[in-house]
Amino acid sequence: MMIKQLPIKKLIFIINLVFMAAVFLAAGDPAWAAPKAELPKILYWGCRYVGSSLYTIPATMAEKVGPAMGVKIRMIPGEDMEMISMLRAGRIHLATFAADNYWASMGLVNYASFAVGPQPLRLIWPGWPTGGGSTGLASKTSGIKTPYDLKGKTVVRVVGAAWSEQGIKAQLAFGNLTYADVKVVEVSSTGGTLKALAEGKADYTTGSVTAPGAYEVEASPYGLAIVAFPFEDKEGWKRMRKIVPYFAPGFSEEGAGIEKGHPVPTPMYAWPVTTALEKQSPDLVYAITKAIYNNIEDIAKSYKPNESMLPKRAIRPESTEMAPFHVGAIKFLKEVKLWTPEIDRANNAKLAQLKKVNELWEKFTEESEQQMAKTGKAVDPLKAWPPLVEQKVGLTP
Repeated sequence: MMIKQLPIKKLIFIINLVFMAAVFLAAGDPAWAAPKAELPKILYWGCRYVGSSLYTIPATMAEKVGPAMGVKIRMIPGEDMEMISMLRAGRIHLATFAADNYWASMGLVNYASFAVGPQPLRLIWPGWPTGGGSTGLASKTSGIKTPYDLKGKTVVRVVGAAWSEQGIKAQLAFGNLTYADVKVVEVSSTGGTLKALAEGKADYTTGSVTAPGAYEVEASPYGLAIVAFPFEDKEGWKRMRKIVPYFAPGFSEEGAGIEKGHPVPTPMYAWPVTTALEKQSPDLVYAITKAIYNNIEDIAKSYKPNESMLPKRAIRPESTEMAPFHVGAIKFLKEVKLWTPEIDRANNAKLAQLKKVNELWEKFTEESEQQMAKTGKAVDPLKAWPPLVEQKVGLTP
């Protein structure tokens, strides 16, 4: 059978028609139009050192997230400022923080330097714990029951960690005290604070009641006491929240030093917070968020404190106090109906606050350079920047 040959003009018309249809289909179906985003073969995840909750939590998350994403995950330990530096240098893709997520976003305390300043951190997945994160941990033998008992005691803090330095400063303020009223011992890591308590070298520190090191203190000859922050002491709470505005009254119900059925009133806030820089690939963050969500039940079962990340606890407006959510995370949370109008409002408020902070920082650095050029005197951002933020922007959204 002979096939009739088409005229060349008609053939060209048909080819163009097919091509235009393909373009139209591509525009209407993004999944068809664009190849699936490639994930890195190795995902580098920042965490704290062994002995802290912020090592164990992300490490147990990674055991489930890596296989779900089809990638290998390497945990990269460091203290908070180290993790910030690694994020900025592109050495890690994400990191799990506690309170320093807030301080770094605002460019306050240790981050109030011209070399650092406000950092564009964005949430991937937060937590809301049943045990206080930066709360008062004391040896039983010290006799410390509330912050008012801290006068004359030995307090241990982590050098260069805003959550530790500011947390203890705020807790001292609750008891109407300052660092001048205590003896300060400094260590280089979170695990070192709890080790100092377990060895009887210090009376008090701030940290997580669920940290592995807290259980070691509890089992030591010195024992562990969770310090109470009574809710009825409104003036104490006011003094404390003036220094650490994200501290909210709550009960630590589980953890070392807590008797079942006898919760202790302690400061609470969103932690852990798994975070990336704003510029991190939305596709990568989407994939990480999806892997966490799809495996969250197993993640929660693998380590008791991970229950803080169950969606019903974690995905809430208050979590945005630490930072806004990443656009990649928001995309997935909308798909699974976890993104609510209340969270959206809180997220937008935090974004607006940080926009003002960054605009103020840009103006502040420019004026500081001009002052240096005119007078030869350098501006100390650690002294000049924090009051400026408090006056012009405010510490809360």
